[in-house]
Amino acid sequence: MPQDEVSIALGARFKETQVAIRDARKALAKRKAEFDDEPEWMAEQMAEAVAAFEVAATEWTEHLEKTGRKVVRR
Repeated sequence: MPQDEVSIALGARFKETQVAIRDARKALAKRKAEFDDEPEWMAEQMAEAVAAFEVAATEWTEHLEKTGRKVVRR
């Protein structure tokens, strides 16, 4: 059964938010290693990335449940 357009869009958004978290985490770790500090604006970026991920994950999961598709592939 092919994926519907909404599933594809939500899946792409989910992946984008995962990448945003990874990038924010790497940037924060690099800053901590180089300057031994964690600027507030970087912590805010990380928090925003996590919040966006939670929203995207919830929307995608809810959509998959409505369509009867499996949330986790095996």
